Amino acid sequence: MNASPLITRTDLRMALTAGLSAGFVIMLGLPDPFYAPLAVGAALGGTVGATRVLGTQRVLGTLLGGVIVAIGFNTMGQALPLPLGVAVALGLTRIFGGSLGLRSGYKVAGLVVAMGWTVHHTNLASWIPSRLVVTQIGVLAAWLAVSWIWPSRALAQHQAHSRRLFADIATLLRERASLLLEERELEASARLQRRNQLVNATLQLQNQRQEASQELGYDRLGERMQRLWDLQEQWLSAVIGNYRTLLRLPVVPLTSPGLTALMEAEHALLQDLADQLDGWAQHWPEAPPLGANAAVGPDLERLEQAETSAFQDPIATAVLLGSSGGRLTITCHQLVEATRCFEAAWAAVP
Repeated sequence: MNASPLITRTDLRMALTAGLSAGFVIMLGLPDPFYAPLAVGAALGGTVGATRVLGTQRVLGTLLGGVIVAIGFNTMGQALPLPLGVAVALGLTRIFGGSLGLRSGYKVAGLVVAMGWTVHHTNLASWIPSRLVVTQIGVLAAWLAVSWIWPSRALAQHQAHSRRLFADIATLLRERASLLLEERELEASARLQRRNQLVNATLQLQNQRQEASQELGYDRLGERMQRLWDLQEQWLSAVIGNYRTLLRLPVVPLTSPGLTALMEAEHALLQDLADQLDGWAQHWPEAPPLGANAAVGPDLERLEQAETSAFQDPIATAVLLGSSGGRLTITCHQLVEATRCFEAAWAAVP
């Protein structure tokens, strides 16, 4: 088992950006240059979207804290004891921060209030603007580091993960198709591992969406991507349910010509679905490949014909009317229907 590296790419980017921001503030001659590295540490996320969110929180929190300490100290500083005045100001910070939707930002505001009230109360008029400027320098340095100097983009990561997930599902469907004709099933632990792998990959994709959304604008492209992600999540939900059903169904024995023809038709259908997903992986999120849906049509007709013929076979009929024999065909139909609906909706998004 390989040990984790002592210094990662993220750690090195953080150290370099923090050092450069402090040096720049010192070069400008601004007081308290250590606030710039603090802003870098608080704002530098793993992606552009995360950095934008954290940086905005940091600046808004600094601004809110400066306003509260400037007004509060000049109105309550002489009337209330120091502990009580700071407590009231921090309470107001939490109230206003929550009403403005600040999450980590109100903590920064509290730090500004505490430091301004106790340490810098004699020069608030000059300390608050300089603190805001230094914070903005740190936030700007973090944004430049993650977007231009050493880029890490959530939107590109989300797109790459989507393509990889399409390819992974195609691989899983091919595996199920090959097992149909081999009359065998995986071990329970292997089936559980594959199910968890698919579910975890889907959850990871959903978790990346929030940061990727921050990199989209409020324009036609942003609206298109949000709509595609909604459609993709609906399709993934349906596919996960269908795949879990395939994992639970027992092996169908090829004990009659009708069952053999039916399994061969289901094998061909799953293979075509896998090929279709490989096409998605190459074209996402632009437009679905032309004719991909039509390729499944002949195999779907073949499956329907094989299903009709199977009911004329007494042995196949007994299996199909059993506890699980006919469920496999139904699940294949559901996979085709979910895939067709998703691709049609995808193509219809302008």
